[in-house]
Amino acid sequence: MKKYLYVYNYYPQFEESMALMEFHNIFHADYEKYHFTDIDFNIKRSVFIKARLTIFHAAKSVAELVDLLKHDDLYYEDFKVEYYKNDLTHYDYQRSLKEASMLSDPIPGTTDLEHPKVELAFTYIKDTYYFGLLERNKDWHKYEVKPYSYSHSLPLKCARVALNLGLGSAIHDTIIDPCCGVGTVVLEGLGLGFQIVGSDINRYVSYKARLNLKHFGFDPLLITKRDIHDIQEHYNLCIMDVPYGVVVPFSIEEQLDLIREAYRISDRLVVITHVNLNEQIEEIGYTIKDQCVYKRGNFERFITLCVKEC
Repeated sequence: MKKYLYVYNYYPQFEESMALMEFHNIFHADYEKYHFTDIDFNIKRSVFIKARLTIFHAAKSVAELVDLLKHDDLYYEDFKVEYYKNDLTHYDYQRSLKEASMLSDPIPGTTDLEHPKVELAFTYIKDTYYFGLLERNKDWHKYEVKPYSYSHSLPLKCARVALNLGLGSAIHDTIIDPCCGVGTVVLEGLGLGFQIVGSDINRYVSYKARLNLKHFGFDPLLITKRDIHDIQEHYNLCIMDVPYGVVVPFSIEEQLDLIREAYRISDRLVVITHVNLNEQIEEIGYTIKDQCVYKRGNFERFITLCVKEC
């Protein structure tokens, strides 16, 4: 029996490439909306994962689940048992309420159906009942609405995908965003507990980014006004949304210059570009490990994982 069931959100077509790439990098498998695995992944990292069920038992009937629970050493204060709906199986609502009550009875503790501290759930998929601890991914957009932003700022989902792609399981690595703009990547990284700093050459923009960090209770001095050419520290990962000339012209060669500097200051790079620069990136010395595309209308963002080969 697998340990976990991950449930994925619906994603629009323009996010499909990101969602599928992230899924593959996390689970090393083909995409499934309902995915059973032994991989323990923090669902708060992903904007695409809706929920996770840590599976305690699998059985062919609810009665069998009840018998199994009678032998468990479980205790919860203010818990609730519910049926978790899935798109694969139609389940009668009244039946689900009755069976939730049956499964609740063998568990010592106190129940709270309105505001539970612990959610336990059962679901029925492909002729099997699964019961376990339910976690919902509710707060992934906590930092989406910032006091200061711009229409061309990096979308939150792109920022999260970039972090997940670059870090993988190396969640204690050091990270820098040297073209941080209003701080979207830095905010998302800090919110997840990562070691991340940011900088921007534009005084006004870096100031607004610091105000965004302060608004959410983070140290504003984690973002500085600095030219990437002046950075001497070395980082495990660099995430860079390359400027592409929205406000002032910014040539491809200038963009490549920033990528060369990222090669100097970090071991890995997740670079976001508005055109495909794979050939030029490889000429700099990187090996491209993965790539996805965020496309909205006629505008594309290429999110590319680049690694130095030893």
